[in-house]
Amino acid sequence: MATQKATGRIRKPLKGIRAVGKPRPVGEAAYASLREAIVKGDLHPGQRLVENTLSGQMKISRIPVREAIRRLEQDGLVERLEKGGFIVKDVSREEIEETFGIRAVLESYAAALATARMDERTVSRLDATLESYREALRRGDILKMTQLNDQLDEIIFGASGSRKLCALIGNFRDFVSRYRRALLNCPENAAISLAEHGRIVEAMKKGDPDEVERLVRRHLTRGKEIIIREME
Repeated sequence: MATQKATGRIRKPLKGIRAVGKPRPVGEAAYASLREAIVKGDLHPGQRLVENTLSGQMKISRIPVREAIRRLEQDGLVERLEKGGFIVKDVSREEIEETFGIRAVLESYAAALATARMDERTVSRLDATLESYREALRRGDILKMTQLNDQLDEIIFGASGSRKLCALIGNFRDFVSRYRRALLNCPENAAISLAEHGRIVEAMKKGDPDEVERLVRRHLTRGKEIIIREME
């Protein structure tokens, strides 16, 4: 159902935006909903964020929506226009380079920490996820591959035992997540990503943190190059 604006015009509902409900503070729920829509690519770079439209779809007042947009601006996901209002921020090549450089440091360190803490449960979860990933690749299920790719990383980083490190990694991954589907859209890229994850997991099983760090950095470098190529 279209959202009615104060001017009487009918605006098409924005993709990915739903009523937030009342299970947690409204401002927090609005922020989480908007952030997810941007990270998933439902709200695309350059798209204008209109408070009236968003509050109507979320079925909340404009105040928590305004607060959520300001938080997203601080996150670097939204930018303010000179004439007023906000749009979803695009990402420059320089920002991609910087973000992946930081990710390489954080994620390789987290994987090295996880290597020292490997146990049978973690190994079992990683092996099961890799097998599910292989099956999704055989089916050409891009959405499932994206989910399993994230799941592999969450298992590895979670095994590091550092919540602070995981939170930092999450922030930097979210910044470029809207472009990540390009990495898996091509079957060849998806197969390479699966193979790279497999080698990382094998190095972790062998207890070789130096090799793990090297493989994680190489994996991220390849991903960065694909995203930059797609942007250009």
